[in-house]
Amino acid sequence: MDPEARFSYYQRVKEAADEEQRKVLRKDFTRTDREEILSLRVWWLNRMRYTSDPLREKTTLFWHGHFATSNQKVKDAFAMWQQNETLRHHALGRFPAMLKEMSRDPAMIKWLDLNQSRRDHPNENFAREVMELFSLGEGHYSESDVMEAAKAFTGYRIDPKACSFRMDKKAFDPGPKTVFGKMGNFSGDEIIDMITAMPQCARFIGRKLWTFFVAENPDEETVSGVAGLLLGNGYDIGATLGVIFRSEGFYSPKVVHHQIKSPVEWMIQTTKMLEIPLPDTLVLDNALSILGQILFAPPNVKGWDGGRSWISASSLLYRYNLAAYLLSGKARILGGGKGVTARVPLDQIISPGERGSRMLLLNHLVFRVFNAPATEKESAAYLDFLTNHPTPFSDQTILDFMQTMMSSPSYQLN
Repeated sequence: MDPEARFSYYQRVKEAADEEQRKVLRKDFTRTDREEILSLRVWWLNRMRYTSDPLREKTTLFWHGHFATSNQKVKDAFAMWQQNETLRHHALGRFPAMLKEMSRDPAMIKWLDLNQSRRDHPNENFAREVMELFSLGEGHYSESDVMEAAKAFTGYRIDPKACSFRMDKKAFDPGPKTVFGKMGNFSGDEIIDMITAMPQCARFIGRKLWTFFVAENPDEETVSGVAGLLLGNGYDIGATLGVIFRSEGFYSPKVVHHQIKSPVEWMIQTTKMLEIPLPDTLVLDNALSILGQILFAPPNVKGWDGGRSWISASSLLYRYNLAAYLLSGKARILGGGKGVTARVPLDQIISPGERGSRMLLLNHLVFRVFNAPATEKESAAYLDFLTNHPTPFSDQTILDFMQTMMSSPSYQLN
């Protein structure tokens, strides 16, 4: 629903003849918003699936988890799309500029109640989260810093007709504020400049970048190194990731193929690997819901925990069943959804020579499926599977073999 249509809806609710008519309008609105946010999820997933700029999309996913805005409260699919575009635009740019844009983002303003903040009653939600979750982490600010900084973000409002930021000067507190031991008539942007000038901000963002793109629990030397890059290049995220991706640490045996794929990563990588489209809308939405990663609906203001939280006995089994479903090419019911998967184009994936050679097929599929070498134990087990089937390998044998590989702990790792 575009901003004008939403504004018109609010007017109709306001002018409704009675409560019964208002209930009907609200019910229609809820249904429309639910349909639109589902369409938005599928739109972004397809964008990730077919993008020519995968790093930007993956970084946008990172920032979505970092700023963790949920449509369950915002209830505005247009505003959520708008925020997604803002994150994409700034994904590989400079963090301070992004943080300022996010302070003015309509979905964020609704999410953290900035639209309720005024000079005689500052709302502290955004000021607190901008320090605790977006830039510094717990323990690196005081309650006084939060209360004083909140005054700088008063008057932040949304133009309902355009779903855009506007400043209510009458609601803004222009007076002196004392934040991080400094006093001045600070604006919201100046508070953000003060925050991002702190070395702790660079350490906080650096740690999160390394955890998302490389591995959990980076050591202090690694965190300090990434923080130094960020401070030195003005928080240029693209440049920083470029250095990380060329570093020895990125290719360390302790890191490579040790990171658990998020449900979204699993789905995008799997459909790319199989060279098939994403499954139909209901299957796709149900699958990611069951696996615990619903786009535009992070579980809380901290976003998704990631790492080992993605895997449990039930979610692992579901991933195995989902792999079988995507390989099947048949209509099946999965988690409440119903649809037909695209047929895996085996003739494009497997050459005639590989169908006739166990080692050629094994080497090709290990690289395709895992993008990493298999262990000796895994290779022996896979070779044993192929030895028990005649050559040239049939389509069904190859699909069964791929299912065996995808139904393994190793396939859950990047």
